Amino acid sequence: MSVWGAIALAVTGSASMNLGLVLQKRGIVPLTTAPTLQGGSARYRTRHAPIWYLGMVLMVGGYGLYALAVSSRVAPISLLQPLSASGLLVVAFLAVVYLNERFHATEWLGVGVLLAAVILLGLSAQGPQLASAGIETSRYLGFFAVALGSAIAIAFAAMSIPGRSELLLGILSGLLFGTGYLNTKALALAIQDHSLPLTVAAACLMALGLLGGLVALQLGLRFGRALIVTAVNLVTNQVLVVSGGLVCLGESFPTETFPFTTRIVGLGGILGGILLLARVGGEAAQGLPAEETVWPAESKPLSF
Repeated sequence: MSVWGAIALAVTGSASMNLGLVLQKRGIVPLTTAPTLQGGSARYRTRHAPIWYLGMVLMVGGYGLYALAVSSRVAPISLLQPLSASGLLVVAFLAVVYLNERFHATEWLGVGVLLAAVILLGLSAQGPQLASAGIETSRYLGFFAVALGSAIAIAFAAMSIPGRSELLLGILSGLLFGTGYLNTKALALAIQDHSLPLTVAAACLMALGLLGGLVALQLGLRFGRALIVTAVNLVTNQVLVVSGGLVCLGESFPTETFPFTTRIVGLGGILGGILLLARVGGEAAQGLPAEETVWPAESKPLSF
């Protein structure tokens, strides 16, 4: 598979996964329940509408395309994963026209920056690409020990600081999904290199990251806005995957001037655009009156 074929698959897979995410957000239906028998405040439950399951199918199918893209040795994951941030454009569009979420001017600026950065990153694929050298075992194990330790710390923080759970669950899902995505590439390399121990380790970490990330993301979608949770998730997993590809898999940036410059500027723009969306969106959420709070711990459920 060529680099451009891998890029096309990664972008298509990302669009499918993010469309599925929006449908899942739409498919979470709040159910009001009676006050507890002990006389406490009323609590709220949710159910999943049929469109939620369609969203899950799109997410799984999109991940399959992404996995096929990163299995190509000639396509570095430190290029493909940032390009998958283009899926946030799908979320931004549908969040407005389908979920009726509100955008500020600065949030639209973030979307524009993200779009320009994705284009620049795509241009950096011109010229020769350095194939992944393979898994560097000691760095690989050390890197994921730190990543999973951070995920555990964030999970405890999310349970103990309810007011920041939207942000923290986005970070947690990003750490876990980043672990899953990076180990999708590591698994393909380990199989190609006929290394059974690394194949088993990568498969376990991939499953742990993807399943754990899905749980954290679903919790974030249940109590937060789709765009904000997705943005925080994306910026976290972008940093983890790009750094992991460079540290663990022997990848490097292009050496020619034009691809190197567009790669660096594109990566910076993607992180900047996502952070801008997350920061401004978070400030907007904090500014909502009490009856419109997007993290309704025990008060009002999400409605669409």
